[in-house]
Amino acid sequence: MALARALESLGHLSSDHPGDPGRDLTVTVDDTEVLVAVDAASVVSPETVSQVLATTDMRGDAIAHIVVGDIITRPAQDALRDAGWGWLDRRGRLVFRARGVHIDAAVPPDARQAGSGPPRPISGVAAISWAAALLLSPDDPPSMRQVARQVSISHSAIVAAGKKLRSTSLVRADGRPLIPELFWALAGEWRTERVALTEQPTAGDRDAYGALGVNLDGDDPGWALAGTVGAVGWGAPMVIGAAFPPDFYVPSAVQLRQATLRLGEATRFEDRACTVALAPTPLVCALRHHRRSNEWGHWRFAHGVFTALDLAQDRTRGTEILAEWQPEGFTRVW
Repeated sequence: MALARALESLGHLSSDHPGDPGRDLTVTVDDTEVLVAVDAASVVSPETVSQVLATTDMRGDAIAHIVVGDIITRPAQDALRDAGWGWLDRRGRLVFRARGVHIDAAVPPDARQAGSGPPRPISGVAAISWAAALLLSPDDPPSMRQVARQVSISHSAIVAAGKKLRSTSLVRADGRPLIPELFWALAGEWRTERVALTEQPTAGDRDAYGALGVNLDGDDPGWALAGTVGAVGWGAPMVIGAAFPPDFYVPSAVQLRQATLRLGEATRFEDRACTVALAPTPLVCALRHHRRSNEWGHWRFAHGVFTALDLAQDRTRGTEILAEWQPEGFTRVW
């Protein structure tokens, strides 16, 4: 059981009760024994919490209640906290609440093993692209064929991704995304491998821009400014200096290699002039924007939702910034 593994990683003992669905575990924390009842879901939203609370026999204070999920959205965490419940987010966070016991700690991520449960709701470029497309236009979803053309993926792959999102209740019956649940589900799959470079492309060096695929002027895909600098360009409540190293997404692995060869890989991340990474979905580099900025205005920016997904990877400061950010120019989906 994922909860038992998480508790063990923190040095706490547990034993299960397979014959009693209301008492799944007994946990010993600092010589205190606590009976635990566990509920599980793939993506835990506030609606999920409401349903679980409404159908649970509370059995008094002697039993602690914990919800285990692949993704537990921040609004769902708030709802669980208000109810006095704990949770285990399989991505690596355990909150355990009981009389005399309070645990709030990072734990090793616990991804589902193949065949052990329902598949992840978002997995692969097609699913990431379709989820992202819905978040970019939550009130007027694009057609699946349109997104398939934009990302050069088969229509059938997008259709399959859409069915999976519907089956996990991340997309409503009318095709609109469930907000903010879909954002946080996508944030859990928004993985990038950034390469630190010693130089940035030189402004005005169009030959270098062309070789690297930067493409500042055309409508074809090109480098997209994201990360912290990109979020600031969209009005995120942060203050950074003009020398803050920008983070770029590039359209292809070929351009990533060219950037590394031509601009040089930094030996230390702290010494970087910028970073580059392959975009998780081609939409990042295909749908770029101009933003007013004295320092970075000559670059093309990734959509604000993509910069928000970057911020969401920092589960402390990043999520605090997102909570305070009321963006202009696009719909807030977190």
